[in-house]
Amino acid sequence: KIFKGAGAPCAQGTMRDSRTAKIGGRNDSDSESESNDNDGGYEAMECEWPNVGLDEDIFGLSICSLTRDFWLLSVKKGDPVNRYSRVLTSFTLLFGCLAIQIFLLSQVKRFVSAKAVHDVRIAYDRFEHVMYDGHTTVFAETPTLERRGIGGELGQFFNKTRFHDLTDEEQASACRIPLSQPMFFWTVLFVWSLVCMREIRVTKELFLSLVKNTETCPSMVNALEDEDGVEGGAFVIARLTIGMKVILTMLVLLPRFGITCYLLWVGCRWLLATNNFADLILNSVALEFILCLKDVLYLAMVPRRSQLDLADTTIKPPQPKEPESLAAFTGTVSWGLVAAAWVTCYMGFRGFGWHVNGWQQVLREYQWDVHNVCTQWVLERYAV
Repeated sequence: KIFKGAGAPCAQGTMRDSRTAKIGGRNDSDSESESNDNDGGYEAMECEWPNVGLDEDIFGLSICSLTRDFWLLSVKKGDPVNRYSRVLTSFTLLFGCLAIQIFLLSQVKRFVSAKAVHDVRIAYDRFEHVMYDGHTTVFAETPTLERRGIGGELGQFFNKTRFHDLTDEEQASACRIPLSQPMFFWTVLFVWSLVCMREIRVTKELFLSLVKNTETCPSMVNALEDEDGVEGGAFVIARLTIGMKVILTMLVLLPRFGITCYLLWVGCRWLLATNNFADLILNSVALEFILCLKDVLYLAMVPRRSQLDLADTTIKPPQPKEPESLAAFTGTVSWGLVAAAWVTCYMGFRGFGWHVNGWQQVLREYQWDVHNVCTQWVLERYAV
């Protein structure tokens, strides 16, 4: 027979089974009654998560510098000039990182993505005009002419035999439109979206740890505590003032979240306009270097002393206690579901004889009429 009660915490993130056998002092009728009540029952288990370290990047450095140095200033330890200079240096690196990321994003959209979008629109417009033998409607005239065939692929005007009226270059441009291979393109976009979802998840967990779960205090004097009880060892950020929480949210967390969301959109737009399957993979890899800039600047420009201080600083876990449940073991899969939903809604999808256009604005009112026409072309050009 099993007691049902509070589960034991799992030290250092490990689970301990707290089931105990019921013994002693009960008559047979009591035991039988309780056996019926608890038949097959197991005691709920709860995990108490340990403190977690900050990521070793520019964002983690900024959090560490703000909390550590202002705590040292509050308890009057160390030279104030050194404390303020490190805070200034850390935030110079942070703002420099954010400025470079924003500048690169704007230039990618202006020079790289815009050119790719312009070219793929021209390629698809030419395909529609020829395949529908001129039976098209003008969808847009600026900045490029965009015509769409009347009736779609199953309509009376679509003529597959007219594909050979296109030049070799026009055939290649049409058949290498990413949406012409929807499953392949969906997978590439899904992987790219997962990269961005990982960054959004880290930002969310930092918000929960630093703003929601960290106790609010009136002064930074009690902000840090010795994590292992040894003076001069690792510190945990136990408390923060309201002002410090606002600063961390406005200067660290929100910019990181905003840049990631914008990069997700720009990346999806650029990849959809990439009119070459090989470049599609290379571009998805190249996009990540903007996210990795925070790591590059940290490893290249942060002094060793600051790196050691960051390694010795921990924060409260995003969820201090977590009961055993289905959500605890499978809940994080929802990030993958969110990424899959975003990709599907962004690019749209095609059914049997019908289609749904997504949120993408690269090929507006896309007819999903390229895939079947280009099947033989792909087999011939990509045969080995």
